[in-house]
Amino acid sequence: MSRVKPFHYTPNCTAAGCPQPAIYKIAALWSDGTSQELKSYGLVCETHRQERYEQACERSALLSRTADESVGPVEIFRLEPDRRDAELTRVSR
Repeated sequence: MSRVKPFHYTPNCTAAGCPQPAIYKIAALWSDGTSQELKSYGLVCETHRQERYEQACERSALLSRTADESVGPVEIFRLEPDRRDAELTRVSR
């Protein structure tokens, strides 16, 4: 069986009107009890990192969850080529 090649692209910052490439993913670990993934709040450049992190924290606090769901704290992850969400490196705020 052949190995699937990773999809390569450089996403842009999701802040309105920003043309810069994204270098961070703002996300929180989400689980429904059987699976887990990163709940994404956006992809950002260095300029918008702190502002979008704070907005994501506010949005996360407003989420309603089912009894089986859990959502961890919002964190900042460095986007790295050929890495899946579970392999991304957390960075300090």
